[in-house]
Amino acid sequence: MGEVGGTTKTDAIRELDAIRVDRERGEAQRQRSLTPTVAEVADEWLAHLQSRVGISDERRRYSQRTVDLYRQRLDDHICKALGGRPISEITVDDVRRLVERLSAKGLASGTVTSCVNITSGLMRYALKRKLVPHNVVRDLDRDDRPGSKRQSEPRYLTASESELLLSKLGDTFRPVMYVCLFAGLRISETLGLRWRDVDLKAEAINVEQQLGTEGERVPVETRASAAAVPMLPAVRRELVAYRARQAERNLRFVRPDALVFTTARGKPQSRRNALRALHKRATPPGSTPTGSRRSACTICGTRSSRSRSSGAGHRPRLPRPPVTRTRT
Repeated sequence: MGEVGGTTKTDAIRELDAIRVDRERGEAQRQRSLTPTVAEVADEWLAHLQSRVGISDERRRYSQRTVDLYRQRLDDHICKALGGRPISEITVDDVRRLVERLSAKGLASGTVTSCVNITSGLMRYALKRKLVPHNVVRDLDRDDRPGSKRQSEPRYLTASESELLLSKLGDTFRPVMYVCLFAGLRISETLGLRWRDVDLKAEAINVEQQLGTEGERVPVETRASAAAVPMLPAVRRELVAYRARQAERNLRFVRPDALVFTTARGKPQSRRNALRALHKRATPPGSTPTGSRRSACTICGTRSSRSRSSGAGHRPRLPRPPVTRTRT
């Protein structure tokens, strides 16, 4: 009948019953020793996702940072709890215990939710490979799922706070933050700009690609991100001055195909260095490029009659007007 695995008598009986069911259905006999573990399937799934990084099909494309995030969540949290288990034996109770374990470690609800979603993606991949009969994460009761409500409000910089932050940055990263803050671009989109994308005469920034983790230009995250973003006068003045400084150093730094923001040697500017410079001089503490994008919508929404928040993907955070009701 085949080898029956199991560390206990109960495991052996359960496996024997499964083999009998398979034989009655005419399916191939399963052997526990041949069932891949969660960690093994996770490695295969990550390799599958890695092959989709940078492809032209937007629906199937993954960014490198997304794959890196999945790998970190799997290595640090999911596989530590379930990695050695055969993936066919994972139950909804295991997922529930995973949620309880991560919550007990003090992780934010957003991080726990991310781990649950990644586990669900892993199980969907295993289901397509016919390694599991169904996705057990879908059986997780709503009451057992982590909350998705923010634990803190997003940080919006006021106009005076933005000016203070910009005044503390040097010539290298101040122009980067001007674009993030007043044009509403992501840090990766800002660092991926070429001079041909910056139209100083038309006062517009054409977002076409973003900077990848290896310094290469890759597609933007969404189709809506690829757009022409209006350039405020303050951004234009900063970029004109920055371009002049770059030209004094070397004319090749201002060629149309050259990246706008580079190191002293003309290499792509590091996202890590830009974030480090911001965090070092952040005023108030906790300021981030994402917060700068939100602040851009708030500041520009209050200063301009035209909508300048479309490129950021955020709506201006403006006070609601009072509602007047009339009786009929």
